[in-house]
Amino acid sequence: MGFGFTYDIELNTEQPFIVELDLNQTNYQTLSGAIALKLERSESFKVATIAIHGHIGAMIKSGTDDQELVRDNLVEVTVDLVAANDTNGSGTIELEAGEQYIPFRIDLPHPAELPPTLINKLDTPYIDWKYEIHATLRRNYFFSTTRVVKHDLILRRPIGPTSDSDLTASMDRPGQYRSKLTAPGRLVLGQDRLLAKAELKARSKEFVIKEVDCAIIQLEDIDYVTKNAPAAEGQTHCIVNSSRLVSSIHLITNDEADMDFGRYKPIEFDLRVDNHQLIPTERGLGWLNISHVLRYTVHFLDVNQPALITELPLFVGNEVISSCECATVMPKSSTGRLLERLHISGAEDHCLHHEKEGTPEAEP
Repeated sequence: MGFGFTYDIELNTEQPFIVELDLNQTNYQTLSGAIALKLERSESFKVATIAIHGHIGAMIKSGTDDQELVRDNLVEVTVDLVAANDTNGSGTIELEAGEQYIPFRIDLPHPAELPPTLINKLDTPYIDWKYEIHATLRRNYFFSTTRVVKHDLILRRPIGPTSDSDLTASMDRPGQYRSKLTAPGRLVLGQDRLLAKAELKARSKEFVIKEVDCAIIQLEDIDYVTKNAPAAEGQTHCIVNSSRLVSSIHLITNDEADMDFGRYKPIEFDLRVDNHQLIPTERGLGWLNISHVLRYTVHFLDVNQPALITELPLFVGNEVISSCECATVMPKSSTGRLLERLHISGAEDHCLHHEKEGTPEAEP
């Protein structure tokens, strides 16, 4: 019977494999951790590396109607742990049986320029990206196979809101109507509801309110210029301009055609938030902007009067306050995601996570 071992990666982050990017670090951000091993016997490793891989894939037009998948590297960095831990000059790492750790430090280059991972929930099949951290080991035997443990790496950009207080939008037209909307200016992932209220008053029969509704809208604007595409004009941009509903639409009707609808008793909106689609607010990368608004609409009984639309900016933070694990579990659309076509290079032909080698290996 052969002797085997198992191992995994431990990263020194507050949440497992979730890295808060330091936007003040323009050159690199150092991550630390260890390869944690369980050895059935003493082992000698001639290959031990830790690596971070990441790339972006974009579908661009390569002809009149043709589309081409272009891949650009975001991160490609590897640290040789044998060189860092070879104290006796043997070119190997020697470990005793039992639980052992190989510590590491690895630099994440240009953290202020890296897009956050949660954006792979974008409402488009034309652009996506991912990051992985790999630990690679190979024992010091002639027929030993290379084994790789991989984990998805979640990167988050801690962008602060302009204000944590409630926001108010008012409109007052003498002789017509008055409207005031009050709502929180901040939402976080995992939050399943948002409460807002509206105060209304019709000042003329022409402006009697029929109904009001409220919803959260997410705006996704991307203009990514690929690095590896042909330089011909019009062939290197991946452009996405999307607007989608990320909450319930709360509709309240003025059944009695009351001119004082919403005057003495404010209208309350209890919005249910769809956390499977919600993405944190993102700004500062230049080519990627994710923003949110609370859209409030007043419809009048008189069909000749256009609806009154008011929008309040809404900041969405990337903290997760529930156990829904929406920071690590990404739903797939029925049409599939471009992410399904993105494969991190460097480990496709290796034995993977915690597999034991199938045959005994003789001592040299």
